[in-house]
Amino acid sequence: MNKKQVLSLTGAALATVAGVSVANEDANADVKTATDNAQTQQIQSQTADQQAQAKVDSAQTNVNSASTAVSDAQSQLNSASAANTAAQGAVSDQQKVVDSAKVNVNSASTVVSDAQASESNAQQNADQATSANIQKAQDAIANQEAQISKDTDAINDANKAVSDAQSTVDAAQKKVNDATTARDNQQKNVDATSDAVKNAQAILDNSDQAKKQAQDALNQANQKVADATTAVNNKQTDVNNAAEAKKNADEALKNANDAQTSAQKDKDAKQAVADETSAALADANAAVKNAQAKVDAINDKLANFNTITLPAGYKEALLAYNNSFSDESWTKEKSQQLSEDLNKIASKGESLNVYKHNKADEDIKINYNNLSLENLQELATYYASLVNQVRSMFGTNEVIVTPASIKATVKLIDNGYNNPSWDVFGDHMIDGKSHNRAFIENYADSLNTTILENAFGGLTNWAIGDNGFSRVKPNEEQTMDSLKEALYNGLVSYLFYDADSGWGHANTTLNLTGLHSMGKEAMSVGFDKYGYTHSDYYKLSTDNQFGDSPYQLSDISQLQKELVKAQNSLQIMETDQVSKQKANDDAQNALSSANQVLVVAQNDVKDKTAAAQKANDNLTTAQNNLATSQSQLSADQANQKQAQTTFDLFNADFATKQANLQKATDSLKAEQGRLAIAQANLDNVNKALSDANNNLAQKKQVVENDKEALKADNDKLVQLQNDLSDLQNAPKLLAAAKEQVATAQKALTDAQEAYNVANDKLTSLKQTAAGTATNVSKAQQALAEAKNNEATAKEALNQAQQALTELQQKEALAKQVAEEQAKLAAEKEAKDNGYHIENNQVVDAKGNSVTGWTVKGNQIVSPTNATVDPAVSVTTNVSVDSKGQVQPQTSVTTNGVKTVPATESANPVSVATVQTREQYKQQLKSNNQLPQTGNNDSAVLSLAGVALAAMLSLFGIKKREY
Repeated sequence: MNKKQVLSLTGAALATVAGVSVANEDANADVKTATDNAQTQQIQSQTADQQAQAKVDSAQTNVNSASTAVSDAQSQLNSASAANTAAQGAVSDQQKVVDSAKVNVNSASTVVSDAQASESNAQQNADQATSANIQKAQDAIANQEAQISKDTDAINDANKAVSDAQSTVDAAQKKVNDATTARDNQQKNVDATSDAVKNAQAILDNSDQAKKQAQDALNQANQKVADATTAVNNKQTDVNNAAEAKKNADEALKNANDAQTSAQKDKDAKQAVADETSAALADANAAVKNAQAKVDAINDKLANFNTITLPAGYKEALLAYNNSFSDESWTKEKSQQLSEDLNKIASKGESLNVYKHNKADEDIKINYNNLSLENLQELATYYASLVNQVRSMFGTNEVIVTPASIKATVKLIDNGYNNPSWDVFGDHMIDGKSHNRAFIENYADSLNTTILENAFGGLTNWAIGDNGFSRVKPNEEQTMDSLKEALYNGLVSYLFYDADSGWGHANTTLNLTGLHSMGKEAMSVGFDKYGYTHSDYYKLSTDNQFGDSPYQLSDISQLQKELVKAQNSLQIMETDQVSKQKANDDAQNALSSANQVLVVAQNDVKDKTAAAQKANDNLTTAQNNLATSQSQLSADQANQKQAQTTFDLFNADFATKQANLQKATDSLKAEQGRLAIAQANLDNVNKALSDANNNLAQKKQVVENDKEALKADNDKLVQLQNDLSDLQNAPKLLAAAKEQVATAQKALTDAQEAYNVANDKLTSLKQTAAGTATNVSKAQQALAEAKNNEATAKEALNQAQQALTELQQKEALAKQVAEEQAKLAAEKEAKDNGYHIENNQVVDAKGNSVTGWTVKGNQIVSPTNATVDPAVSVTTNVSVDSKGQVQPQTSVTTNGVKTVPATESANPVSVATVQTREQYKQQLKSNNQLPQTGNNDSAVLSLAGVALAAMLSLFGIKKREY
């Protein structure tokens, strides 16, 4: 291969590796082509580099934005979590407040229930506070007092029985004591007789010791007799004192019984007076109650007398609207504007007209589907009076209510609406059939009149749901008050909410304009089975009876006159009540004082009876003690006599001593027999004492039973007296009970209001908490999305940075290739033209100065800044080091000998660069665009091979799975 072929191959290979196609037409064009290629590569590299850097910058901006979004989302999540925690805490705290408020409501409700129960009892008591019932209560008290007297007598009898039984016990006890003493004394006699036998034997034996013992026994017996005598004298004194005390106690008991009898008579006399004054007071209370009820009823009617107030300007606006239709310059727009003006004024009517409830009417229970003639009359006259109030303001004819109008309306509603199930408004309020016009017209003809009708929803409501309005059926059980309220609200609606109906209902109500006015009219009202109200107006004429026998309508002035009359009557009754109350108070106070005196006397009798019983018990005890002492004295005296006899026997002869021993022995046997008899007698009297004690216990139980009966009867008497007091003070008690109910209801209302406020706040807090929880969920989702976006942005940044790095590597390689191409072109130009240095200038082979070339040391520099050796043939191969830098290897050929610098490798070094599938395909496509040099086929094939080898070596193409 000649030098031209080597240069072409080397340049083409380098250009192809850098991604630049080079086409050399001939050897003389190589220099210019190399320069142009270098400039083109630089422009292309700068553009690609800027685009790649822009992608990196954009990706970095996206990463920064995504990171900021993550930070913001995390901040939002933190804020949402804090807000949610606070909201949930607020809900928890408020729930405690609601629970506490609920407890208060329940407690207040219980108080109200109790107060209402008390009021109900007070009302029942007031209802029963008649003269007959008061007399009945007084009779019951008298009977109860008689029963208590019987109980007292029974207790006295039972106490006497106890006293008798006690005496029996005392007598039996005395017998037991006597028998015990006798037995004990007899035992002593046996013991003494036994000792006498021993002594007789000792005397017979003539023992000195026995004689000394006999002397000692005699001395002791003498001392015992002296002591027993003193004891008997003392016990006798105790008996005398106890007897005197019993006498005094019995006298005191007699005096107490006399005082009790006197107190009982005084109490009975005062009871009779109190009964009379109580009955008189009951009559006076009943009269005041009835008079007060009349006053209250009239006041209630006055206080709750419903009226209709027209907003300022309503009359003028309605008349202006009506008159606009007869104006020659009438326009639809003008009438609409007048209607809007009227509607603005009329809208104020609701706040000016609020129904006033009536307590008496609230107590009247009514089935609206089954109204009586009296009910219909009251409702119609009530409604007509309201209509006439507003008609008087407009100066139109007032309406009347007659039996014929009431009867006609009943049939109109039954036959025109109820029987055919004609629903004016419909299940959904907007799907009804409206008025039954055909029936009304035919019905009016049959009555020789003209009928105008207004209808209102009345008792029926419509609830708003997912499917629009749905009817809520009213309860059939209503009150007169609720029916009047429905009629009142209907009238307010006709007058002030009628713009959509062209104010037709208002004009019918007010008897205005030709279409809605019939001159003189009768009317009535009613309710159909759906709960709607119907207000029907009938034209009066001589051809019908609608003007006959009109009812009296409600008139506030008449009520005021009735009130004055009722108040005067009440004042008279109250004056009489005050007098009767004072007389009864005096009598009751006197009776109370007498009862107190009687109770003191009864307690005194009780105390004196106990004292007399105790004195009797003390006397009995003293007598028993005296008897015991006397018995002891007798025994001691007998023992003394026996001791004397025993001592005297020591001086008798043997025969006498022997006879005395026998006598003593016989006496012992006899005393032992008497001891057995005494023991048997003691057993008998002990049994009698036991029987007496059992009988005494039974008698005492009777007393206790009688005392329990007395206590129960006394309690019953107190209850009866309280009942009588309640009847006598029924008005005061009822008023107090009502006040308690009002207080309790206010407390309940306050508690309920507090609960509602707390619960509403809880509901609001729960909604807030639900919102904060949703915000947390949304913030979590937003954070997750932001993190995902951040990861995506980072991945895009990594790819952009990798692409930039790869591009920068290619650009660096392309730059080095361009520089080498420029150097090759400069070397070729220098060699071809024989450029060399002369006089520190670059000249060609002819010695001509070369423009643009300069000298640098021993080398020359081209206009492209390529430094070459002067007039030297250079061939340069290119390799790439491990850092991706192009490392030129230069071999200088001189006289056909090629030398390679020792510091450079003779073999090219390749760096592996991973390419994508598309990059690889593009590279292959570029490789097919081989330069066309005009050389022979072998040169072209060699060029293609070298170029492909260089490309594969540079990018390290490897097989990869996709």
